[in-house]
Amino acid sequence: MTNRATHGVARLARRELLGFLAASAALATLPATAAPARSTGYVTGPYGRIRYEKIGQGPALILVAGGPGASLRSLGTQFDALADIRTVIYFDNIGRGYSDRLRPGLAHSPQRDAEDIETLRTSLNLGRIDLLGHSYGGFPALAYLQAHDREVRHLVLSSTGHSHDAWQANIDSYARFVEDQYPEVWEAMLALRAAGVKSSDERFHKLMARADAEAYWYDVANKAKLPLSQDPRERSSRDVYLSILGDDPEVKVGGSMATFDASSALAGTHARVLVTAGRYDRIMMPKLAMQMARLVPQGQGRLEIFERSGHSPWVEEQDRYMQVLREFLLAD
Repeated sequence: MTNRATHGVARLARRELLGFLAASAALATLPATAAPARSTGYVTGPYGRIRYEKIGQGPALILVAGGPGASLRSLGTQFDALADIRTVIYFDNIGRGYSDRLRPGLAHSPQRDAEDIETLRTSLNLGRIDLLGHSYGGFPALAYLQAHDREVRHLVLSSTGHSHDAWQANIDSYARFVEDQYPEVWEAMLALRAAGVKSSDERFHKLMARADAEAYWYDVANKAKLPLSQDPRERSSRDVYLSILGDDPEVKVGGSMATFDASSALAGTHARVLVTAGRYDRIMMPKLAMQMARLVPQGQGRLEIFERSGHSPWVEEQDRYMQVLREFLLAD
């Protein structure tokens, strides 16, 4: 190759390099694409105003928080990962968070909480919905299924139960765990019981808090992935908790939960049902998940147990949980 040709090739290469660098610099100055943001709104139903937050596009997926008494903030942001395929809707049931308080003379219950789901569905013109209830949230989700089965396409029961017997099993499982793993806490609880103190007493509650983390998490370090809201209004409501579970809630299921049973709703549902559980959940055990899955009509149900999770596999195994949930929602 002649020197002239060699210099021509070099000049061309320099021009291409300069063009690449200029393009790269231009791209670097473009604003980053902002992550989708939740929007906040209120709907009004027969019991007052209900706060909701939504994100995404497509059919609605309504999330029901646990407790009983927890606000929408207890569900974190993990489910936002589904915003590309669903309009994900978080909400505060009446009596929680920024929703209105229940009028005097009325009682909280899974069935009453289910009415808030229908208020959201009709007020926002959502049509048929997908519904996910986590922990206690599974109970109003099932109460909604009892009343409005045809409005539910997909139902996800996350670390939950389906009856008063299941809730009592939850109480008994937690008691065995504390007795075996925290014997000093157990003895202090027994001393309170001997003195006539019920488990609704704040002293009992403070004792339980010493064992809670180990009961709820496979790896307690994962608790940091679900930080508590510092807003006092978004803290779990003790009044709601006791109204639904009774005045001795850590010993004997009472309140409006005492007669709850959605077995027939699961057995007769037209919805597709996904039941999820964490292998190391001492609160709502995998045994309860299996019982629910076996009630669902053949071909409509699926059971998924997460091997490295406690009560919140959507936090501890987020990637796998969301993959399973995505596949379930898109399967039909």
